This record gives sequence, C-alpha cells and structure tokens, in this order.
Amino acid sequence: MVEIRSEQRGRAVVAWFKGLKHRFYEDRYRILTRETPLVQRQTRGEIFAVFDGISSEKGGMSAAQLMSDRLLSFYKEPDKYSPSFESLQQILLEANNTIYSWGLLPGSSINKGGCAGTVIWIHGNRLFSFHAGDTVALLLRDNNGEQFTDLHELNNALYRFFGLGPELELDIKRMELKEFDHILMVTDGVSKVIHPLEAGTLVSSMLEEHGDPARAARRLVATAHSRGSTDDITVLLIEMDEFWYPDQE
Repeated sequence: MVEIRSEQRGRAVVAWFKGLKHRFYEDRYRILTRETPLVQRQTRGEIFAVFDGISSEKGGMSAAQLMSDRLLSFYKEPDKYSPSFESLQQILLEANNTIYSWGLLPGSSINKGGCAGTVIWIHGNRLFSFHAGDTVALLLRDNNGEQFTDLHELNNALYRFFGLGPELELDIKRMELKEFDHILMVTDGVSKVIHPLEAGTLVSSMLEEHGDPARAARRLVATAHSRGSTDDITVLLIEMDEFWYPDQE
C-alpha cells in the first residue's frame, strides 16, 4: 500500500511520497499562509515553495532545507528585507551563494550542494514566481492548465539550480490571479512520468468532480507512483478562493 502523506494549511494543501531512489525524502516545501502567526503579523502576503535536492550532489537534501528555511527571513527580518519581489529575490540569491560556498566534492567539479526550486509569492491578486531547475508550476483556470516555469535541463542534467553560485539567474514572472484559480506545483517525481499539462488536467478534473484539493493532490501523487516514479514526489496545490490584502486590514 502506498503511504502518501499530506497536510493542509489555509488555502494550500501538500501531498508527498518518499520514493525508492533516495534513502531519505529529499524534497522540501514551505507553506507560509496568513494562518501562520509570523505571516499574519506582517503586511507581506504569502509564500509557497517546493525544492528538490539534486540527487547527484550529496548535499542536495541540505540545500533544499536551507532554501526552504531562508524564506522565513522575509518575515523575520523586516528591517533588512522590504515587502517586495526584489527583496525575496535577494533572499534566494543569498541562499544560493551560501550553498555555493560549501565548495566542490574533492577531486571533482561537482557542487557539494544544490537543488531545483520554485517559489511563489502571492500578495492580493498578484503572483510573483522565482524559479531555477526542473520543478514545475502551473496556473489552473477554467479547467485549463498553463505551465509558467521552464525546465532548465539539457541531456538529463540541470544547467541552472540553487547552489550554482554567482552565475545563477532566476526566472522571475508576474501574473494577475482571478478568483477560483488554482496554482499547482510539483517536483520531478511527478513531471518525469506525467506531462505537466496532463497533471494539470487530472487535478482540474478532480477538483471539478469532488471540489476537494487534498483529494486531488493525493490522487496526482498516487498516479505518478503508479506510473513508475521512483523519485520523491511532492505536489502542492493552492486554491484562490479569495484574495488577502494584508496592508488594507
């Protein structure tokens, strides 16, 4: 029996499964919603993220954890980081440089740490995404899915990832959201066996039929596993049932 774990925080639900490829679950996620006291006290919107430690690098899990933890700085250090996408970009690049400073594996050109990742910041009806690697994010609207992250991969190897160092250029995108939109974020444990647009269609169909984000997220995890995914699987689904404008409270 497949042991799929899940949890829900506010309007976001995450489901995950530890694959056979690693000894430990190496994906990481972060859900910083208005239900979190640290977020509620700030006028800075909400942050959602998925990170996937690069399996060829021994520090992949540590890199994913560090990136996830550093997102807390956006709320914990308001004097240093303004409530802007530029500040969030700064935090991500600083964390990237920290991972890069771990150096290389002895006698090789391989970084000791690295991870793919997608970070989404939602403030009101505005969404900003920050991306590097092969994690995937889609906008689900009116039963259609649109992928808005690119795969930074060539010949099955990532050429852009967190931990790359000073050369890293983040993909940054902005969009306006509508009520009843959903944002779907997955690691390559899903996208390696299910095309992202098919994943979006599956989730949209489940939402239309059952109206249950947790059920939809778990079904996508189970489908990826049934199709032979051996990697860690993480699915994060955000429901835009209403918009939060904290600076107007």
